[in-house]
Amino acid sequence: MPRSLSADRLRRRIDPASFTFESTAELEPILRPLGQDRAVRALDFGLAIESHGYNVLVVGAPGAGRRTTATAVLAEAARGRPAPGDWVYVTNLQDAERPRAIGLPAGMGETLRADLDALIRALGTELPRAFGGDAFEKEKGAILRRAQEEKAEAFRGLEGIANGHGFLVQRSAEGLALIYTRDGSPVSQEDFEALPEEEQARVRDARGVLHAAMRDTLGKVKEVEGRARDALADLERRIAHGAVGHEIEALAEKYAAHPKVVEHLQAVQRDVLENLDEVRGGEEAPTLPFPFRAGPAEPRTHRYRANLLVDNRKLEAAPIVYEPNPTYHNLVGRVEHHVQMGALTTDFTMIKAGALHRANGGFLVLDAQDVLTNPFAYDALKRVLRDEEIRIEEIGEQFRLVSTTTLKPEPVPARLKVVLLGTPWIHHLLQAYDPDFPKLFKVKSEFSEDMAVTEENQMSYALLVAHCGAREGLLPFGRDAVARVVEHGLRAAEDQHRLATHYLGVTDLVREAHHWARRAGAATVAAAHVQTAIDEKTRRHDHAEEVIGRLIDEGTILMDTAGRAVGQVNGLSVYDLGDYAFGKPSRVTAKVFLGKEGLVNIERESDLAGPIHNKGVLILQGYFGAHYARRFPISFAATLCFEQSYAGVEGDSASSAELLALISALGEIPLRQEIAVTGSVNQQGQIQAVGGVNEKIEGFFRTCWARGLTGTQGVALPEANVRNLMLDEEVVAAVAEGRFHIYPIATVDEALELLTGMPAGKADPYGHYPEGTVNGKVMRKLERLAELWRKLHSGEA
Repeated sequence: MPRSLSADRLRRRIDPASFTFESTAELEPILRPLGQDRAVRALDFGLAIESHGYNVLVVGAPGAGRRTTATAVLAEAARGRPAPGDWVYVTNLQDAERPRAIGLPAGMGETLRADLDALIRALGTELPRAFGGDAFEKEKGAILRRAQEEKAEAFRGLEGIANGHGFLVQRSAEGLALIYTRDGSPVSQEDFEALPEEEQARVRDARGVLHAAMRDTLGKVKEVEGRARDALADLERRIAHGAVGHEIEALAEKYAAHPKVVEHLQAVQRDVLENLDEVRGGEEAPTLPFPFRAGPAEPRTHRYRANLLVDNRKLEAAPIVYEPNPTYHNLVGRVEHHVQMGALTTDFTMIKAGALHRANGGFLVLDAQDVLTNPFAYDALKRVLRDEEIRIEEIGEQFRLVSTTTLKPEPVPARLKVVLLGTPWIHHLLQAYDPDFPKLFKVKSEFSEDMAVTEENQMSYALLVAHCGAREGLLPFGRDAVARVVEHGLRAAEDQHRLATHYLGVTDLVREAHHWARRAGAATVAAAHVQTAIDEKTRRHDHAEEVIGRLIDEGTILMDTAGRAVGQVNGLSVYDLGDYAFGKPSRVTAKVFLGKEGLVNIERESDLAGPIHNKGVLILQGYFGAHYARRFPISFAATLCFEQSYAGVEGDSASSAELLALISALGEIPLRQEIAVTGSVNQQGQIQAVGGVNEKIEGFFRTCWARGLTGTQGVALPEANVRNLMLDEEVVAAVAEGRFHIYPIATVDEALELLTGMPAGKADPYGHYPEGTVNGKVMRKLERLAELWRKLHSGEA
């Protein structure tokens, strides 16, 4: 018969003396990952390798410290990399819809923007001053006078020819006109028609000659005017170049190492000289289909500016960017618009950077679920990683019925590492359904949920407590408090030899313990304050447990914690509410009768059982066949039921309780009701480990406590689960006082002996079990049922 465990095996204790400090105030508040050596190693590899596609997916449960750990590792990797350069957009003066991207060393982007702004100011001051000077006016006047003289000379020659033929040349707003005269007086049309025919013919011939001469004269005049315009344009260019040319040339020399900047400066110089009237202060023609604007037009010099897209002048190393809201535009950037009189307008200065631009040359950290749930964001991210360029595109263009003109900025080369933070199920989904994912995220950094209990790992807990306290201004923790935090980590891991690595769980406990210590007026957080934090959190979440406990106490939920009963045993289950889990005893019953149906699982027949629970019940049939059907076929029917269970039942941790109830019903052997049972069973009759043993034991203990401990109550659990025990102090104390018991069992036979007080019995080589044993009684009962079934079907009965 199994022996109950001693109290010292029910909980592992951490000796505060194992820590060399008195309080965490003595520790350097450095952040050390909680037992994530494999994950950190994988992350280091993914960040170091330069090949295409080696981005990283950090896999772990929410609250495991994925982002905190990844950020710490990224910070170390970033320190070994130089700060990336700046990026600016300038207008494309040949095609304004396609702004040009220019990469510059860090800090030079702001310098270029300031230099171009200074150039624009110079254009606004120097050009008006130069064109308003005496030298310009004098030379302009000379050109105009010379042109006027040449035109006058041409007209005088035309007039001389006209006078020789008896004509006058009359100039008006409509142009030149030839008037025939006689004796110095104009001849009217009536007088002309009265002239002799010979004279009319001579006049008409003369008029034709003069028209040809007039055309020649007008051609000469146009040539003179063209030369004058060209001379004036050359003059204006010389004046403009003299006024600001040296500014542009100085900038070109300053940025000689950056050809795209020099190209832009040369384009600016050409544009200035070709559009002097607009540059000198005129406004551009309205672009809207209205005779007026909502505001003043931008001067032409506005397009000479630089839009500083990414400014890295303050960076000392590679950037680390975390984007909490990874929408499409927040990732790849956007082109913003102004609304003017109902129309959308934009230009290159309204191009805004996205997180990919800011992280370029460094690292971008994103939550995978947020990226996947934001429309188009994941596709955009993949496109950037695949093409290695960041292209700003207006996603709305794909859904507009009418195409609108927008900017198409030149893409920026992408040289960055992306670190996605995801859960295991997101990783499985991406691997299964996205063929691009393995090509672009070739490194998996998987967080483990626990770590070994070593001095180094216990110290990691202490350093995490110190780091959290220093960062948030919390009270220092005494070493007894740190030891209690470590014990809580053992409980969270459900293993006396493993510590939970749930970062958020530890830091939340630290914050709450600080609250209760400060409320108590303590200068240092003690173990009692940590325990108060644990107890208070339980109290905030245990309403459902309290209600079910009350229903058991009132007898609404039937439960026996004393006496014996046939075909009835107390099983143990766990209710997991997401933020709180607790154990609850459940009555498991079995009824046996004549038939061939075998085991009928009432939970399965009523669609309340999950597949794992159904598997556990089916295993029981294998157990019965192996133990009792070696000499004759089994002929019985039985029903199994979780009494007063109205929700779904899942898991196989109650299969041992179901088997015990069934054996009890077959052998008509009463079972002790003060012993609850948990554990799954295999076909060989071995009791296998299950989860939630601490909650299950504590749930049955509280039920017994409410009814009064008798000293014989307890729980039988799989022997393999002993290492998982981290029970509450009240349970440990009750066991130490002999008022409650924990029995480890390895086989069904051990459980039978514990609950029946009878030997289980072992079969001889012929499959016979000794008389006076549990298995012997079951075998006799099965033999009688088989014989009765045979007689009924043979007509003998």
